[in-house]
Amino acid sequence: MTKIFLTFALTACLLLTACGNNSVESESLDLQATETPAVETFSVCAQSEEVTREENSKVTKAQIDWSRAPRFDNFDALVEYLNNCKKNLQTWQPVVCVNGFKPDSNKIPNIRPIWQLSWTDYGNGHILYQITNYPGERVAYAYTHGDTSFLSAEEKRLYNTAVKIVNDAKSFSSDLLYQELYIHDRITDKATYYTQNPQPKLARFQTATGALIDGKANCQGYSDAFYMLATMCGISADKVCGDANGSHVWNSVSFNNGSYFVDVTWNDGTCKFDNTAYTYYIYFNAPTNVIGSDHQWYIAHVPKNLQGAPDGRNFYHSQAYQNSDGRYFGAWSKTAEDALGHIAYRIANQGYALSWVEAPYNATYANVDNAINYTLNQLTNRGWYGQLYMNVQWRGKYMYFTAKAIRN
Repeated sequence: MTKIFLTFALTACLLLTACGNNSVESESLDLQATETPAVETFSVCAQSEEVTREENSKVTKAQIDWSRAPRFDNFDALVEYLNNCKKNLQTWQPVVCVNGFKPDSNKIPNIRPIWQLSWTDYGNGHILYQITNYPGERVAYAYTHGDTSFLSAEEKRLYNTAVKIVNDAKSFSSDLLYQELYIHDRITDKATYYTQNPQPKLARFQTATGALIDGKANCQGYSDAFYMLATMCGISADKVCGDANGSHVWNSVSFNNGSYFVDVTWNDGTCKFDNTAYTYYIYFNAPTNVIGSDHQWYIAHVPKNLQGAPDGRNFYHSQAYQNSDGRYFGAWSKTAEDALGHIAYRIANQGYALSWVEAPYNATYANVDNAINYTLNQLTNRGWYGQLYMNVQWRGKYMYFTAKAIRN
């Protein structure tokens, strides 16, 4: 069956009930957004804390005309539709699965079917999805649509924080790559990785609020913050769900020439020497042959034109890095020998205490002793003597040397 593309008017199958307006505390807003027409959305009245699941199910059951609900027979089309609903801040969406199709709810990002409702008729393919709207998503929508009226007081605080970062990024450069780099670094500056056991409700550390206001976030919080700031900068971004040593969330970005992955969580403080954490850029606009060695993703959740190898937008291969005069931690070389020679040059000639270099995988220098011995010989030839500590790791076809030098 051909992919189903449906307009959001189909969600009119939810017959609306009146919802009370929840007033929020007045707060001044730094509103710098272009006015655009609001997108009409439809939703069932949100469940209040006083309404039980059973009572809520009776209310919503009577409101759904399943004959008008959109129909799907494949996972990609369903996820695309629900993701569009999510970007328009819809909360409830009924769908009908046909031709024996039954989706795996665990593979749908930030959206969960209400499995507990007894009236959900899986025999007829009826599913009512509840879509989780994160604070970063709500703020991004408010900014791009020029309307903050629906934000809570805490979301307005996040909005103001985000607007300042975005304005600073745009002042930093008119180039989207540099703006992306700026917001990436502001997130890693502000946030420290933090997590707890699964929460019954969306916790602050799982959102952009945790990352940018509280300074602590898990992967959901990092990715929510990046999605928000990138969208506000005008960068096409999304969230990606998958596995990376366990369930994980990161981001994708798309430009005219292709799409890439960004994992701010794994870039933040990955490298540590003497209890000092440094920001990597391995996963900044990473191609699939770099990130694919330790991240697995669901095909339905990612852009179609993912880049397979590093190019000019993968940070260490970009003009942004080449123009940075050593501001950013890391570099890249065409061979392992060149990479180690580069480390020796940075240490002996430029006084670097810490160096990080990417190179194509080489089995000989994947052995840390071989890498250290080669680099020490290069240092000796340059008249430098001291102690050298090194880590070696690899991601797919690429390897990464991290070295710390202490001169005698």
